[in-house]
Amino acid sequence: MKRTFRNSKKERLEPEVVESAGRWEVVAPLSSVRLGETPRNGVKSRQNVDYPKWSTVYVARSERDCKRWLDKWHHAVYKLCIPYEVR
Repeated sequence: MKRTFRNSKKERLEPEVVESAGRWEVVAPLSSVRLGETPRNGVKSRQNVDYPKWSTVYVARSERDCKRWLDKWHHAVYKLCIPYEVR
């Protein structure tokens, strides 16, 4: 599995299906660089830091629909969850 963000307890941060205000959402810790909030050149020059931003990526009426969607789009969502690395 590719590298993903971790919390302070060193546990992996992964996409989740949660209920909010009577609807079901798929939320994921997306990379701020991959979202376009933090410039790549800033991370390369060590002036900025890539951080995880929890964002809703899908909303549905049922938990089953959200899980089905996450199964279908698992690869694309996980690509957005990978932190930007300087080589």
